[in-house]
Amino acid sequence: MYIKTILLDGFKSYQKPTEIKGFSPQFNAITGYNGSGKSNVLDSICFILGINKLDNIRAKSMSELISHGGTKATVQIRFDNSDKSVSPFGMEHLDEIVVQRTITAQATGKGCATSYTLNGHASTNSKIQDFFRGIGLNVNNPHFLIMQGRITTVLNMKPEEILGMVEEAAGTKMYDQKKKDAEKTMFLKEVKLKEIDRIYDESIAPRMNKFREDRKNMVEVTRLNKVKEIAQRKLEAFQYYQALENVKRDIEASEEVKKQLDELDQKIVSLNEEMVKKEEEKKELERLRDNPVEETALAADHKEKHSIAMRLEQEQRATIDSIKILKKEIERIGKNIEKEKEHMVEKRDALEESKKKNNHDIETHKNDEELVEKLRNELESITRGTVANEKGEHVSLESMIQETRSQVSKLETNVKMAESRKNRFIAKRDQVKAELEKITGNNAADQKAVDEVAQQTDELSGRIQALGFDSDEDNRLKDRKQVVEEKIKELENLNSRLLSKTMNGRYTGNFTNPPVLGFNAKTDVLGLLVHLVKIKPGCEEFGVAIDIALGGSVSR
Repeated sequence: MYIKTILLDGFKSYQKPTEIKGFSPQFNAITGYNGSGKSNVLDSICFILGINKLDNIRAKSMSELISHGGTKATVQIRFDNSDKSVSPFGMEHLDEIVVQRTITAQATGKGCATSYTLNGHASTNSKIQDFFRGIGLNVNNPHFLIMQGRITTVLNMKPEEILGMVEEAAGTKMYDQKKKDAEKTMFLKEVKLKEIDRIYDESIAPRMNKFREDRKNMVEVTRLNKVKEIAQRKLEAFQYYQALENVKRDIEASEEVKKQLDELDQKIVSLNEEMVKKEEEKKELERLRDNPVEETALAADHKEKHSIAMRLEQEQRATIDSIKILKKEIERIGKNIEKEKEHMVEKRDALEESKKKNNHDIETHKNDEELVEKLRNELESITRGTVANEKGEHVSLESMIQETRSQVSKLETNVKMAESRKNRFIAKRDQVKAELEKITGNNAADQKAVDEVAQQTDELSGRIQALGFDSDEDNRLKDRKQVVEEKIKELENLNSRLLSKTMNGRYTGNFTNPPVLGFNAKTDVLGLLVHLVKIKPGCEEFGVAIDIALGGSVSR
């Protein structure tokens, strides 16, 4: 794959759309007069490849890449993809690949907006970077762009440094970087998992144990309350039944007393009638008393009648006393009946209250069961590796970790941006102070200009303070950066030592001049000769000669 055409529009000195053609698949040189835009062509290639260090393309910011008076700069490169053996992965069916990058100046004057397209479809910076890295083009590699002043340094490189250049050209360094990123991610995830395990052991597990114990106690309390409620209801039902039996007995006794009263009333009536008869007989005796003949017989009869009257009078008094006693008994029984009725009403009210309490206990038990079920669901969620977020939704621990890591990344980005803005403001403040000192030294009379510059200095100082810069946090981040750099340096030294030990087993050949037309080093070179030669069985005595002919590589 090689460049066919480059289209420049609004990029640096190319204000109008300009198409550059005639590129060779092997080697290209850009020539022209001074100021004709030779370097801008190379800058446009580095620009579309996604260079990060703008100093290499002679710019301090993206806005300087836009031509004077313009608001947009576009670079489009059309690649020839006819050689399918070196095509990017997934694009073997395309004969041409078109990559375009456009930057647009913001209306606020702060930075530029960048957009990419790949074969006419919108893309992102990371996808474009992966696309070029997949074919061994990483513009941000240290040795991708060799300026004029570094040619001698490159020629005098050590074998390890040359190996690094070869790895950059072959594209294997990308995988080393991805390996380092993956190891870093794994380390961070391991730390986070340890933190999660610690939180679970210190916070969640004790709480779950407490919840289990509380659930066990709640089940026991509920069971005992239920037993108590059943016993209470049985007791109240028995008391109610006993009160009904007492009332029934009192009513029967009252009926019996009423029956006796009726009998006594009848007896009193009969006695009264008999007394009336006796009175009439008495009157008759008084009338006959005047008759002497019958006086003796009447006296005896009167005596007999008088004794009968006395007996009846005693019986009447006894009956009246019995009636009084029975009336008192009726009153007592009536009072007992009223008391029993009141007691029945109290028991009925107590029974209703007990039912209400029982319903409340049932509702409380239901709520407790719902709470236990909720806690059981939370325990199962934690066992499955999910937790509830602030919205009450169940999400996985991995997603919560990722979300937390994204927030941390945003905070780190904000800190870096704030630090960058602080540095810019400090530089601007120093510049304004220098101008102030210059103005004060050269023209002390221009006090108005001095005051304006001093006001600008105060405003810049205020904006620096408004950034909320924390010196302790900055020092902590610098210390962390130093530790990471030392770790990277140790890993690079270890990598160099390992490479030096395994140097003999690696193929590092570079064919600047192909031996034949159409030679392809990736497909035509099978490897080291020592690995491709085998001694036939029965010819082992010639092994020493082959070893000497190959320079001793076999023995090593």
